[in-house]
Amino acid sequence: MYYPDQRYITRLTTIRRECLLPDDAIGKVVALDGTRVDIRDVVARGAVPRRHIIIEGQKFFGLKKPDALNALLLVKVGEAVDEGVPIAGKNPKRGKRIFAPVRGIVKAVTNGRIIMSEMPEIIDLEAGVKGRVVEVYPRRGVAIEAVGGLLQGVWGNGHRRISILREGPQEGLEFLGTEDVFGAGYRGSIVLSRRPLTAMGLQIAEEQNVHGVIVPSMDASLRPRALESEIAIFLTEGFGDMPMSTGVYSQLKDYNGRSILMDAYTPTGEAPRRPEIIINELSKERPPRPNFMLALRPGMGVRITREPHAGSLVRVVDLPKKPVLLDNGLRVPCARVELVSGDVIAVPLADLEYIGR
Repeated sequence: MYYPDQRYITRLTTIRRECLLPDDAIGKVVALDGTRVDIRDVVARGAVPRRHIIIEGQKFFGLKKPDALNALLLVKVGEAVDEGVPIAGKNPKRGKRIFAPVRGIVKAVTNGRIIMSEMPEIIDLEAGVKGRVVEVYPRRGVAIEAVGGLLQGVWGNGHRRISILREGPQEGLEFLGTEDVFGAGYRGSIVLSRRPLTAMGLQIAEEQNVHGVIVPSMDASLRPRALESEIAIFLTEGFGDMPMSTGVYSQLKDYNGRSILMDAYTPTGEAPRRPEIIINELSKERPPRPNFMLALRPGMGVRITREPHAGSLVRVVDLPKKPVLLDNGLRVPCARVELVSGDVIAVPLADLEYIGR
């Protein structure tokens, strides 16, 4: 019995999601167990400590004694300063001076050195979904149970955004800034495009100040650039030149103009997580949770994850008991699947994933 990787694309299900501060954050949970939260409600607050910077003040000024540096200090210990502000020198406006290398706090002056702490990153962690807090993790965050649509992707660049979904130009993200669509409301939104992401499309999306993009695929060579980008990037199909499947596009298009949570998680292989999009829906009854323990069986609809048929939705027609000899000379466990064309081919079990609906 083989249990394939599973990816859920469903319009209505019960979703349980953890909403956590970063591992290195010092935080406090403000949401209570059992309370209901809205999308923008803050459930936890925290600060991520930043680096300490040591400035060799005695050496810079050529002082004979370390303690002489104290007389040249232009700010008080414990004072917050902006980057570029003079913090030591005989005169704050001229002459030889030490300028703050970063925005931070002057922590101490000792042994002829000025020690600064870079200003910590303050985080107000929003719920992202409308639901009920079902568990509290002290100093870290909460688990929230919600009802809504769930669409899991293949890859993301690590950013989490809550914003309005807007369908982009049919020609691709490269046309976000052209006159016929300029001012259409893309700024601050998450943009949906059926076309693969390109370097130019990413650059224009950044220039238009969008919060994120949902695209089917992108070339693997663009990955380092995507990881550096401040906008969230969500791939529905994977790396390469793959179009967005009709089912995925149809569901996302129906969310046009609505607020969505896009968690563009970067898969690591260490945790069974996927990038995902969640949108709240009203329901009189609580739908069942996704079943992540489904065994592969004849008749099941699956998706091929590797070339030459990557992205194809197929139907399992047979599960041979013995390994199958492939064209590349390898003999591996396979499933025989039927393509849209009607042809039946053998595909390694490891190259199949179940699309839950």
